[in-house]
Amino acid sequence: MSYVAARDGRKNRSAASRAPAVPDRIDDLHGSSLGTLEVPHHMACGHASRRRYDLEDPIQLRHAYEQVLCEAAGCGEVEDLINPMMLRRVWRDLHLPSRVREAWETRHPSLRRTVNRTKPGGGAEDGMVPRAAGARPAARGFARRGRVQIVKTGARVPVDR
Repeated sequence: MSYVAARDGRKNRSAASRAPAVPDRIDDLHGSSLGTLEVPHHMACGHASRRRYDLEDPIQLRHAYEQVLCEAAGCGEVEDLINPMMLRRVWRDLHLPSRVREAWETRHPSLRRTVNRTKPGGGAEDGMVPRAAGARPAARGFARRGRVQIVKTGARVPVDR
C-alpha cells in the first residue's frame, strides 16, 4: 500500500488522517488561472481525462480546487496548482471539510472576509441591505403549508405557530 509522508514524518495513508497542506503565504501560490489544470494521480484516480479540469468553467474550477486543497500531500503541490486570485474568488463556494477550511482560514484570516464574487450581488458594497437579526428571508420556491388540526367533528382548524 502506498503512503504519503506527513509533515511531522509519520506515514499517513490517507488525506483524512494527515494535516491539510497550507502554505505560509497565499502570494506564494503560482498556479495558472487559464487553460487546463491536471491534478496528480494520487488526488484523482482514473484516466488522465478525469484529472483534467477547464479553469474557465466555474464548476470545474471549484471541483479541482476542492480536490487539491483536500488531497495535496504538501505545500509544494498546492503552490504549483492553485492560483491566489482564483482561490480568493471561489473560496466561499468551495465545499471543504471543516478541518481544511479552518486550517486555511486560521493561517490566512483574509479568506474569512472574502466576499463571493462568482454570483451577482455578492456583498453589501453591491447595494444589498443586511437582514435584521431573527428576520426570515422572503419565501422563494416551495412554501411550507400551515399546520391543520383535525377535530373529531371533521372540521379543520388552523393551528397558530
